[in-house]
Amino acid sequence: MATVSISVVLTHFNKGPLLQRTIESLQPDLPELLEIIVADDASTDPHWADFSQQLEQQYPKVKIIRNTVNLGPANRLNQGGHAAQGDYLFFMDADDVLAPHRLKQIVDLMRAENCDLFYGNKVKIYDLADINNYPQMDTHCIEQPLSYMIQHNIMEMCVMCSKALWHKSNGCNASLFIQDESLALELGVVAQKLLFTETATVFVILDAEETKTKRGNNRLSQNLNQQHHDMFLTIYDFLNTHHLDQTQQNLLKKKALSTYWKSLKSRDQKSLKEFFYYVLAKRNPEKWWASRAEALKTYFAQLDHVRHPNK
Repeated sequence: MATVSISVVLTHFNKGPLLQRTIESLQPDLPELLEIIVADDASTDPHWADFSQQLEQQYPKVKIIRNTVNLGPANRLNQGGHAAQGDYLFFMDADDVLAPHRLKQIVDLMRAENCDLFYGNKVKIYDLADINNYPQMDTHCIEQPLSYMIQHNIMEMCVMCSKALWHKSNGCNASLFIQDESLALELGVVAQKLLFTETATVFVILDAEETKTKRGNNRLSQNLNQQHHDMFLTIYDFLNTHHLDQTQQNLLKKKALSTYWKSLKSRDQKSLKEFFYYVLAKRNPEKWWASRAEALKTYFAQLDHVRHPNK
């Protein structure tokens, strides 16, 4: 096969030395690795200016995009993706760790199977040495990527796509803060063939005080209002901008309606009436979406502690 090039895109905000650990896991000397783009989201760490310069000097393939406005990971992922020059783009979080030799394994399998999109499994571990326990990767190919991704809720930040697919997609929803759900949907809807693995590929290294169900207070994932707001509006916008088959529509509507119920529970606002609506919506999402979508959009728009890219 001809030589292939990979651009890794990392969105970054105040990750400190964890970013260097991520860079090391990418095996920066890998010949196929063209560049590691770090789209910084206006980090406030006072050491960032010096540390970022050190990273660029130590790793010639690292290219840091410095920004002065904090817009969130969705916009920064788009920024990094548009700057990428590789034949394939790989996206992961800037504080996670990639399994050894995985970049080359992914791109080789994608080319061999003629896939334009890859999604892998992201798992939580405590011991960094455990990343060596998964040298081989079992994969399967999916001819209808979007339907499969919706059905199996595939949206982890362990993603590779061809550059052509990236430019064909809309990228992340730039009106929202969080990136993972909109990235998956926007790539899936234009992909021709998905390569998927359940083999552990990207690792979240937990702190000693963290559990696998609850992460530290400094994590964006701890803001449930933000999570629920961005999840619902990602689906709302996606349904309004794409022509989907009925099954795809119903699965997404059911997920969005369930997100509303999760939001009520997290805010201690659940009621018997809303539980009744939730159960009915699971049985007939099309009907209940038609009658409730706009009211629910208003509900999510009024949530507090929700960050917006333009605010």
